[in-house]
Amino acid sequence: MLEDTRLIERWLPIAALGEESTRERRSMTALPPIYYLHVWWARRPLVASRAAVLASLLPADADREKFMHVLGIHGDPVAARNAIDRARRTGNRVDNPYGYDRAFNYCPNQADLDWLQAMFEGLPKESKVLDPTAGGGSIPVEAVRAGFHTLGNDLNPVATLIMKATVEWPLQFPHEARSEFDTLASKWRQQLQGALEGLFPQHGGPDRIDQTYLWARTITCPYCEGLVPLSPNWRLAPDGTGVRLKPVTGTGTGSRGRVCGFEIVGSAREQSGGTVARGDGMRPFPDCGRVIEGDAIKAQAQAGRMGEQLFAVVYKERVLTKTKTGKTRVKWVRG
Repeated sequence: MLEDTRLIERWLPIAALGEESTRERRSMTALPPIYYLHVWWARRPLVASRAAVLASLLPADADREKFMHVLGIHGDPVAARNAIDRARRTGNRVDNPYGYDRAFNYCPNQADLDWLQAMFEGLPKESKVLDPTAGGGSIPVEAVRAGFHTLGNDLNPVATLIMKATVEWPLQFPHEARSEFDTLASKWRQQLQGALEGLFPQHGGPDRIDQTYLWARTITCPYCEGLVPLSPNWRLAPDGTGVRLKPVTGTGTGSRGRVCGFEIVGSAREQSGGTVARGDGMRPFPDCGRVIEGDAIKAQAQAGRMGEQLFAVVYKERVLTKTKTGKTRVKWVRG
């Protein structure tokens, strides 16, 4: 019965796939190209998608080292992660302990495809990979890269268009699609920049450039008339940077001017707690101890009385630093 059992039923390198999937998304400047094409709610990591497709089709006794090589995992990512953690604890710097590029960058070569073809000899001829709820298209992309005739679909027409642009068009019109995309993207950027320039004044430019405005939805507390900004948490960055609410209570409950100011803080313990959880609102005003029920929030939204409040501006700032050799270097710091 072994020939009817697939590799995924017997073995899968979960720890290695988990670390490599995390590594795939760890750097915002080195994401897979499809991440930049369109934001998707639940885009699956490419390395995990490739593993799921191949392990579901390969026989249980397939060469595991060869399987890892086709995935693009050409080392031990778990050991590499442990080395990085040790380096952080000890303060000793370590240069790329992985020893290979991120797995999603690896495209199976002809030797890999020949090995896969030999492994799939027992499958019915003209076998196809079907993903009827393909979403952002990670599985179709990896199935095509592995050489399979692939069918992908989704009820969301946006997802279907994304898949066409991600999988179908590059196969049919590789050079033409890229050229057309670059032309349209440049034209769109110019038009958008001209239309929005006046709405985003750069008062600190050119050494400080505002990049993003962060807004919170607001409702009015039905018990104290305070304006409540809604957010499940006030975290801004992994290093602990976040927001502390500074409520202004006016002359008491029901008075005018009950609003929240905001202060940027540098640690998680200084941040304010979230003001919305499980659909209910949490009051930020110390003289109002009531929870705002979810139905009251929905009623305000449906009546068009939900507002918005700016609570932070993300910027990058030009900073001059000195190298070990004494040279001046320009560095852009996010704040």
